Amino acid sequence: GHFESAEALSRESFAQSHQVVRRSCAACGIGCEHVFVSSNGQSNADEGVRLEYENVFALGPLCGVEDSATVRRASKRCDALGLDTISAGGTIAFAMECAERGLLDQPDLRFGRGEQLLSLLEATAWRRGLGADLAEGTRRWANQLGGAAPGLVAHVKGLEMPGYDPRTMQTLAVGLAVAARGADHNRSGAYQADLALGSDRRRIDDQTAARVVACEDESALYDSLILCKFVRRALGERPLEAMTEMIRYTVGWDWESDEWRDVTRRIVDARHWFNLREGWTREEDTLPERFFGEPLLEADGTETVLDRTSFEDAVGEYYRLRGWSKEGGLGEAARCRLLMGRGWKQCESRRDEM
Repeated sequence: GHFESAEALSRESFAQSHQVVRRSCAACGIGCEHVFVSSNGQSNADEGVRLEYENVFALGPLCGVEDSATVRRASKRCDALGLDTISAGGTIAFAMECAERGLLDQPDLRFGRGEQLLSLLEATAWRRGLGADLAEGTRRWANQLGGAAPGLVAHVKGLEMPGYDPRTMQTLAVGLAVAARGADHNRSGAYQADLALGSDRRRIDDQTAARVVACEDESALYDSLILCKFVRRALGERPLEAMTEMIRYTVGWDWESDEWRDVTRRIVDARHWFNLREGWTREEDTLPERFFGEPLLEADGTETVLDRTSFEDAVGEYYRLRGWSKEGGLGEAARCRLLMGRGWKQCESRRDEM
């Protein structure tokens, strides 16, 4: 949760030696793309390096690397090799931890060694040496290592963790656990509830599950309308109603916001149904054990950890709100909603006859 050299990897530090070319998706005024181009006369933006929060986190602090030039090289190498930066950084960081703990016989592999990071990116892409194991991802490789390794690895459903500590963002903690793709902060979107004014992001309460459902449904509609989630607050405090108006004005569908909420619920049901078909069990909807057992030391000296009982209660409440069984199976209401589309309420009213 802490990295003493974080300032060296800030946007301001990068900007001291590089020009920043702000790029946008088509017709977007936000311009969240940051392409850093060397200040030594290089002018072609295509030769620059795309940096954003997640790849700097995963290839920098997570691996103990403080050298900004190395992080830039690692980011560009991931782009060239077609590697996901979060998963690549998370997998290599896990290998570094295993080596330091003596679970892996790699005496030269240690946190902070940038050249090791760069070489392992190449080895992973081409499945050479240790890279052949890393290419399997952290969950599979941890199971192969055995011993203490599976308890150390940071993933949900095999997807490596993004750059948020779930001990200090506990609505997101539940959101990542129940998300169909695992630790995908974009499909969950629950971090926006943790970051809302007045929220207590270090505690799970009786409304946590409801916030997870609302954020997940909202994210599903953003994705369906091909809207960038960075515009969420530009739509006001009631984005679902705003998106309902957008649809009405553009395509003429005179639906109410409650009907669109039903659509998003069916999207989530469909994802979950796929997982059920592929062998999902209740045990998949959890977080790595270390988040429950290893406290995070805060700047003010307090320790923060996830409470297992509160977490499990919130997951169960999430199932109830979704209309699923206590073990996460699709209940009759969810099946009706999924199979009948807009007519699901009529199906639900007859479910006693089914």
